[in-house]
Amino acid sequence: MQRQFLLLLMILSSCLANLSKAQEHSPLQVNNQSPLANIFGLPVAESARVLLPGQETSHLSLDWASNFTNEYSSNELVYIDGESAQLNIRWRTGLDLWEFGVDVKYARFSGGSLDSFIENWHDWFSLPNGGRETAAQNQLRYAYIRDGLTQLNILENHSGFGDTRLTGAYQIPNDSRFNLAIRGGLKLPTGDSNKLLGSGGTDFNIGLNLEDSQTLMNYQATYFAAAGILWTQDGDILSDQRKNSVFYSHLGIIRELTPRWQLKLQMDTHTAFYDSVLAPLGEALQLSFGASFRLTNDLKLDLAIVEDAITDSSSDVNFHISLYNYFR
Repeated sequence: MQRQFLLLLMILSSCLANLSKAQEHSPLQVNNQSPLANIFGLPVAESARVLLPGQETSHLSLDWASNFTNEYSSNELVYIDGESAQLNIRWRTGLDLWEFGVDVKYARFSGGSLDSFIENWHDWFSLPNGGRETAAQNQLRYAYIRDGLTQLNILENHSGFGDTRLTGAYQIPNDSRFNLAIRGGLKLPTGDSNKLLGSGGTDFNIGLNLEDSQTLMNYQATYFAAAGILWTQDGDILSDQRKNSVFYSHLGIIRELTPRWQLKLQMDTHTAFYDSVLAPLGEALQLSFGASFRLTNDLKLDLAIVEDAITDSSSDVNFHISLYNYFR
């Protein structure tokens, strides 16, 4: 199935041949791949520069993530063990000071094949495995028990389309060194919540994006930041424990190395989606380190590794690859 994801990614990218110029400074479009967080309409980091009239972008990305956590309290237990491969297709178009778009995703959940690699990686750097060594390798199990009642128990590999997200943005005119944009989105419950392909509810977010390419000009660097709020319906997943208002933020820096190469360092956070003392259901902080390579004037390739800075709040590791296109 992972080979099919890569093949589909290559086919889609080849269909976008008539392009003109990739966006200069685009954040890493990564988000929390934990199966209990990824079902919501949490936005990825995007540029604070809204597209000009007649301009369009397409963004194809693949996130290959591994999750393992086993935590419990006096009345709760959460067990998350498995891998996911998620293909994201994003399209944007400009209209005066406005920008509109749509996000579609297709995900595959399985036991995967990364467990041995991650355990060896942890051993090499003398890092804790967090209990991975006690569990069967390459199994899929997403489970949640509260007050003795099983509220979630997924054991079989599965795949399908997730929830669809409609997006909009408005460029704030100003004469400062900052680019400012308001970005928002509406997530529709088109995915099957019984398979964790969606939340079963409608979500809405709005936030402010900022970019500054002048302050660190001498270092050939640009920094960006964003913050916003996401309102979510209870939906079908652990609805009794839901927190309907979630705050999120992005912060990062992009440094030019050569006309073709960029380095990217990024931090993404959000508050808890659930009312729980367990870390996998709480606030999240993840760090991403990656590089961007301009393949042609039309196409850029992003590669990144994403780690959970707050243990168990997001995927143990997420390998991210994307193709970003800018065209008329």
